[in-house]
Amino acid sequence: MEVLLQVLIGGVLLGGLYALVAFGLSLIYGVVRILNFAHGTLLAVCGVAASLAFSAWQMHPALIAALLAPLLFAFAWAYYHLLLRPLASRNHFEGTVGTVLVTVGTLMILSDLTAKAAGATQRNIPLRLPALEFGEIVVSSTQMLILGGIVVLTIVMHLLLKHTWFGRAVRAVTQDAVGAQICGVRSVHMKALTFAFGSATVAVAAVLYVLSFPVDPYMGFGLTVKAFTIIVVGGIGNLPGALLAGVFLGVAEGLTGLYWKPEWAPALSVIAMLLILVAWPKGLGRTA
Repeated sequence: MEVLLQVLIGGVLLGGLYALVAFGLSLIYGVVRILNFAHGTLLAVCGVAASLAFSAWQMHPALIAALLAPLLFAFAWAYYHLLLRPLASRNHFEGTVGTVLVTVGTLMILSDLTAKAAGATQRNIPLRLPALEFGEIVVSSTQMLILGGIVVLTIVMHLLLKHTWFGRAVRAVTQDAVGAQICGVRSVHMKALTFAFGSATVAVAAVLYVLSFPVDPYMGFGLTVKAFTIIVVGGIGNLPGALLAGVFLGVAEGLTGLYWKPEWAPALSVIAMLLILVAWPKGLGRTA
């Protein structure tokens, strides 16, 4: 029973981190209508950078996240304007194929450059914090820190989308881009801002991820696939639905690794998600 509870705790944390990755991807697709295949690779790159910063300068993880987020925001803003925005003038087929080629190419380039600069070995941030005991259940303080970070970031993003002009504009463009533009929302500016903001959330998710799980430059595509699965099941722009789907995915992977074989965990968890879509075709939540 103790082992099962430990696996469930680890699965909830992992699923929460998956959900954080999916939040940004969901926002980007909802507003910009781009499937960014390099989204998970941004987490891998930021995770490697966070590990190097911690090893070299012993920087606090919160400070690392505070530095990486604006850097990634600026990178994503320039990336959208230079490489993705010009594709909007093409027809639908050419634009879709072009965005796939650009983002997949970015995935490969970022992975190779990171591996060349920092090596392809797995890295993490080894915080030495005391463990917490609840009877026979032992939970590390790092896990509690990650859980707190997931909760805080989810609440902040929810409040931002529900109670700010940016959030209202995002929801308006997601529901009716033409109507939002008629009401004064600058579509190009909003798309660039959303792409940059959605990418910047990955920096915070990367720091939380690397605190408990190892990262390497080539793990990004798998994370992107899981994020795609989560937003399909949870609903575009639906943070509670994405969080629920992410937790389900993390717990499914943990239980599969415990009762069967760890290498089957990614495949079986996605199969379980597909079964949910058969039972509930609209997913666990409605689109925002």
